[in-house]
Amino acid sequence: MPLSLVIDFVEGCAVRLFSVVLLMSMVFTACDPGKIYENNLAIPSEGWRRADRVRFEVEITDTIQPCNIYVNVRNNSNYKYMDFWLFIDVHSPTGMVACDTVNIILADHRGKWLGHGLGSKFDTRLVFRKNLRFPVSGKYIFEYEQAMREELLSGIEDIGLRIEKHIIK
Repeated sequence: MPLSLVIDFVEGCAVRLFSVVLLMSMVFTACDPGKIYENNLAIPSEGWRRADRVRFEVEITDTIQPCNIYVNVRNNSNYKYMDFWLFIDVHSPTGMVACDTVNIILADHRGKWLGHGLGSKFDTRLVFRKNLRFPVSGKYIFEYEQAMREELLSGIEDIGLRIEKHIIK
């Protein structure tokens, strides 16, 4: 087979593969029409220091649409507690700050992990606020601080924020 035919064949395969990947990414993006914002940040492998805050900056433009706000947590099987306490500060564009303490249950009383996962990693999503309307548009800052009374907390791998449209079913 001449080299030019081989090159044409390889280029054609590359174009088809790129098209398939692009189509799949569009399909997966379209499958989450209610999502306004979602970001998950990795916690350092040595652990989450008590003084280290995780920060999410979200630009809100719609003050009419009610939203649900979630906290995403990924823990591994080495996490030694059944729950996870978190301090959350929400800074509004007007300068107001709302502070809250949240308890996220990660395991039942027998130690069975409640989150979804495979192997040794488990994802849990907690409703932080439901059916909330943001009062003004602008940049909101969500800051998380681990509140487990340990200077260096291990076993939490990722922490995240999700904001989605509240849909009445």
